[in-house]
Amino acid sequence: MNMMDSAFLCLDIGTSCVRGLACRVRNAEISNSAYYAIEDFDTVFALKSVIDELEKQIGTHFDTAYITGNFGDAYFTMKPQNTVWQDDHRINASDIKSQIAAIDTPGELYPMHIIPLRYDTPKIRNMLTPVGHSDRQLVSIFSALFFDNEHMQKILSMLRRAHIQPAAFYAPHFLENATLNPNNETILFLDLGAAQTTLSIWTARGPVWYTERKIGGNDLTSEIAEHMDAPFSDAERIKKTVSTLCPGEMARFSPADSAYAFSCADVNDIIIPFVTNLIDDIKNDSIEQIEKYTPTKIILTGGGSRIPGAIDLISETFGIPVIAGEPDTVVRALTKYIWKTNDEHRKKYLARMERIQNRTNKILRLFRRTRKKKTQQFVPIMPSTLCFDMNKPETYTMFYSGGISTIHVDIMDGLYVNKIAGGIDELRHIRTSWPGHLHVHLMTEAPSEWARASIDSGADTIILSTNTSGLRNAIQIV
Repeated sequence: MNMMDSAFLCLDIGTSCVRGLACRVRNAEISNSAYYAIEDFDTVFALKSVIDELEKQIGTHFDTAYITGNFGDAYFTMKPQNTVWQDDHRINASDIKSQIAAIDTPGELYPMHIIPLRYDTPKIRNMLTPVGHSDRQLVSIFSALFFDNEHMQKILSMLRRAHIQPAAFYAPHFLENATLNPNNETILFLDLGAAQTTLSIWTARGPVWYTERKIGGNDLTSEIAEHMDAPFSDAERIKKTVSTLCPGEMARFSPADSAYAFSCADVNDIIIPFVTNLIDDIKNDSIEQIEKYTPTKIILTGGGSRIPGAIDLISETFGIPVIAGEPDTVVRALTKYIWKTNDEHRKKYLARMERIQNRTNKILRLFRRTRKKKTQQFVPIMPSTLCFDMNKPETYTMFYSGGISTIHVDIMDGLYVNKIAGGIDELRHIRTSWPGHLHVHLMTEAPSEWARASIDSGADTIILSTNTSGLRNAIQIV
């Protein structure tokens, strides 16, 4: 990433929606960003629309693009790797990379994430990192997440048609764990997507379980369309409008859509058992893993998470607190992750710019052979009326002879401050005897009225001190 001036794009490509977040980078800071989303089953159209809109908002083309979303069928496994050396060997990062490279990719699958879970040597067990340690053997366990290569090729084809060349792909749960789990808790991630339902458990070191059920929001829409004899697009709209897991008593008498005769209750009679059975099924699928790893909370995402009552249902079913993400949670997690991975590069850029600036300043100082002479500043002296008898003509004669051009007049009303000194009558008298500048300090309540009276009495400059209302109006008057 060019830290001087560049732009990067993050895309969340779902089954029925594309979300994008673009960032403009200038001088190692994000100068501006833009978010845009379109719900449409025509993914290529949605991609082009999102990209065109974000380029318009951000004001430039994108240098790089990063992708997350629905990558099709997933395959998760844990892979042990064993490396043996004849003598003591100082383990380095290349040894870890060699073990990762030796992991076989099953069948027609695309390797998305390979994450180390544990390192063991004969001398030390369960290390966070073996780099720098010397031993004759290294046994590692990696979590490996693969996706269907055919589906990945379809995504690449759609991106090419939208004129986007992706820099990297990231699974949604990987991004959510990296950005939404700062305390490295054990978390169950649940995504109620349009095409499928995805669950995974992540510990402090990485994923330990990952599974999918090929049932999602589209299946629910199809069921509504079939029961109500409506097109899929209408059923999808009605589902989003009226779906709830806790309908009210009037739902039976409320029409679901003006174009159809069935009620909101008729639609929810389909939605409630569908969602309830789905949650029960995924609970049964995950019960052993939950008992084994004991996640502390559930992070819920996907379109199904926005059905009213879904959070309470899942929390009661699993017996675990649920936190629901926003529709843009995943794409914002991707943006945050990409920016975080560039921290080191960003720090180096800022350090380099600081060195260049320091050198430039040193060179400029060589050419500063003479210092500029300090110019004499004029400091006005304003005698205060509190210290003189302003009724005596001699006072003004003394001011003239001393070269005084401005008099400071204090006016107090006895409310804002205790002591009463000066007043509008005195100000009028001074104005008749003094042609110079009158600098008036109002220490009063009701500042608007006092300011207007002071102006009418000949004040040239007014300072307002008050703790009451009307100050803004008094300033406008002045």
